[in-house]
Amino acid sequence: MYRGYASVWLGRRRERDILNLSEKHFKKIIDLATLLKNFMKAFVENNLEEKEKIFKEIFKVEREADDAKESIIVELSKGPFHPMDREDIMRLILTMDDIASNIKASSRKLMYVDSSDIPDELKRDILELTNMVFESIRRLGEALKALVEGSKDVLALADSVEREEEAIDEFRVGLIARVLKWGEGAKKISLLLMLKEAIENLEAAADKTEDVADIIRVIVAG
Repeated sequence: MYRGYASVWLGRRRERDILNLSEKHFKKIIDLATLLKNFMKAFVENNLEEKEKIFKEIFKVEREADDAKESIIVELSKGPFHPMDREDIMRLILTMDDIASNIKASSRKLMYVDSSDIPDELKRDILELTNMVFESIRRLGEALKALVEGSKDVLALADSVEREEEAIDEFRVGLIARVLKWGEGAKKISLLLMLKEAIENLEAAADKTEDVADIIRVIVAG
């Protein structure tokens, strides 16, 4: 147990209990990220049946994550917290929930996209972006676990989330440029718009992982 903030923040039993609940909530988000990888594989292969099946599971797990979020908010209302502690925890939970929302939004938009109309190289890039987002979420899970356990590695893990998000942002810029170039000759503008917005949702999910990592840093410094 590191001492910089353990006795001040994590030493408080109610806050520790809430963080344990937060970690359970985040496991639902990891499940969503895993489902997203499977969904994108089905999307790239234009496996409509599998794509629909996985989307239904994404919808179900996202709702479960939302229920977990609501349970934590109820717990927050019960205990005596310092206002700043309550605010930090609330931001942590709501920002994690944004990750789940963007995963569902991205997959929902791709339900309306026929991937057979998309060049193979773009589909490979979208799959690569999905894998990068998954890695960012996985690293965030490690950082959150380190926070709950009081590990001295928590800041280094939070930093790794930020570096991954920066790589995702750079990759996304190039991917959007390639999508727009292809879109100049696309037959359906709706196809271009849905694809672009789905990619933006993926990048937004990664943005939120960095935001959660920033909140973890605040908690550590508190």
